[in-house]
Amino acid sequence: MATIHTENERDLVVEADLSDLQAFIDEATHNLDDYIDEIAVIYDKMPKFDYIYFCFYAYSTYRLLESTLGFDTTDVGHIRVVAPDEFFYAFYGMIATLHTGASARESKERGA
Repeated sequence: MATIHTENERDLVVEADLSDLQAFIDEATHNLDDYIDEIAVIYDKMPKFDYIYFCFYAYSTYRLLESTLGFDTTDVGHIRVVAPDEFFYAFYGMIATLHTGASARESKERGA
């Protein structure tokens, strides 16, 4: 599981690797409606930052991280995710899949 520590009193560092992705997938799929807006923002913005430079905190897209890894961002000023590049690409693939599935579900519901 990822490790979380503070670098100073306002910066939270999340160290993750590929083994953490299953927990993100489980949390997101079990609570998709809670994260649908966050997923849409990550889907849209992450490629513009070459995936690995995306700032979850700047776009308020850290609730999935927070819930999955069990930390609280209330008292921090910044979150830094430290992970291998492959983590970010795989994370984005997960986000893209969730976004596509949610979009298809919404289209089906509107057409029904």
